[in-house]
Amino acid sequence: MIMRLSFSTAALLAGLGVATAQPVPAAEQVAQDQAKPVQNGAEEPGSRPPKTSTEVFVNGKLAVAGAPDDSQTVPSKFSERNARLDATPIMALPLGLSDEQKHRVADSVVQSNAPVSQISAKPADILPATTPVSEFSADVKADAPMLSDVGFIRTKDKILLVRSPNMVVTGEVSTN
Repeated sequence: MIMRLSFSTAALLAGLGVATAQPVPAAEQVAQDQAKPVQNGAEEPGSRPPKTSTEVFVNGKLAVAGAPDDSQTVPSKFSERNARLDATPIMALPLGLSDEQKHRVADSVVQSNAPVSQISAKPADILPATTPVSEFSADVKADAPMLSDVGFIRTKDKILLVRSPNMVVTGEVSTN
């Protein structure tokens, strides 16, 4: 019985010796090499591959080739433009009129002989329901569909664009 036990022990120890002599897989060897500290200049300067960043976002900004410099994904603490947009009330965001459409609106209002009002308001202000609002002509509404439910109030130096259902000033166009 002792003979069997010592034979089993000898076989077990021989198996352990063979298992420790196994070669280290390549992936583990690379990880071990990268974990070693640089040996005080004993390695060639270009012997290690350069470290590349694989992060897609850096400070909220896309860090990939061809990404825009200042997109809306960048937090306002890193982007002045986004900070301004964050501080602007939603109702004061521009309607998206082109310069040509703004000129057409201004020309149309001046030609309509709409009364000049002494009102002082800015975008996102809510006007009293009794404030008189003029309607744009059909050709102006056809040229700028976003003005379908928008009227106007003419002042001496600008035209206030007012969303008629709720009387919110949604924009302004200069008459100069």
